[in-house]
Amino acid sequence: MLASNTILKVVPSSQRCGDDNSDPSLFFVEIPSLDFIQEMDQAADLIGKENGSKAALVTSKKSFYMTKVESSNSFIVVNPSSNSSSSSSSSSDENDAGNDNKRRKVCKASICPSFHYELTRKYLDVSELRRILSAGTYEGDAEECPSKSSLRPTKSSLCVLLQTSLTELEKGLSLVEAFEVDGKWTVISEELKNEAFEEILAAASANDMNLSRLEISSILKSVTGDISTEKDVVEHCLRNNSAAVSSDVFSMDVGKIATFKARKILSKRSTPYPVKEFMATWTAEMPHQTTSYVPDISLLKNLCLSEYDGKVSDDVLTYFPSSNLPLDVSSRFKRLFEVRECWNEDDIEPFLKDVVREDESVVQILLKNALLKEKGKWIAKPAS
Repeated sequence: MLASNTILKVVPSSQRCGDDNSDPSLFFVEIPSLDFIQEMDQAADLIGKENGSKAALVTSKKSFYMTKVESSNSFIVVNPSSNSSSSSSSSSDENDAGNDNKRRKVCKASICPSFHYELTRKYLDVSELRRILSAGTYEGDAEECPSKSSLRPTKSSLCVLLQTSLTELEKGLSLVEAFEVDGKWTVISEELKNEAFEEILAAASANDMNLSRLEISSILKSVTGDISTEKDVVEHCLRNNSAAVSSDVFSMDVGKIATFKARKILSKRSTPYPVKEFMATWTAEMPHQTTSYVPDISLLKNLCLSEYDGKVSDDVLTYFPSSNLPLDVSSRFKRLFEVRECWNEDDIEPFLKDVVREDESVVQILLKNALLKEKGKWIAKPAS
């Protein structure tokens, strides 16, 4: 039984569905609001998937799962037409029918199938987007080959693969710092991104540039080494680590500079790093233009593990970046519990944020994939 405030929209269909009396050109879709009708009429696609998952209704801005709901009764659509009085007939029988007959309307009734489709909001799976883009990772022009290019999708193919709208896709591409190569999309390898970031900072330092007002043209002229031939990569890196001041002037994010420097320091160390020693090295590695900035260890939450070591009477840091963890949720939890048998919720949260969907919370994903040992502490689920 449908609720009294349910809104159903009649949608044309090219396939016959329902019993023999049903109209083959119609089916019903329950919509979230009357405002949604205009958006649906302007641009809406039905996208199915070969693996048998739910079909999705995708507009220009949003996407929805479609779930078929059966009903015990068929739906009837009635379309009123104009008044039925005919000017072509002049028989006495029609004249005797009276004025009431002239006011009657002729209605055409179409019987529709005894089901409708419910719409459930579908959110973009950013980790799946990252996985798809990683298949054709860009490692530099010298490493390019046709086989790698063939693995890179276009925006339109990504919308179909992910059953998502163009608006949602573009937001996701920004989140994963996607990179466009010849009209197709991918991500840049960590090695190439690090090289570009290092050269940007080196060029800015050598020319005593103001990090709050870096001109793209000046940076591109000043970078040296192999990365100097990768102008698009350098510009991409600068844009993703800065705030735009104008179309070609950017202010670099000092927090992102500090995180980049910390990653570089920690990745070179094979043994745990005492915090006091690390902080001294980290501060010294910061660009001379940031002397007033003091790096905050809270920036490292998804870069390393912190534990107390009695031998040095200090906390020690072990390099453990979330970017190196599996993108598949179950595989990620398996890896996390291989490293620690029990996790504090505050410690594990930074390593899960990039695989949590927009419609989920960290607690929800923990409840699905781990066991709550006690308040704020999580352990692995027993193998089934």
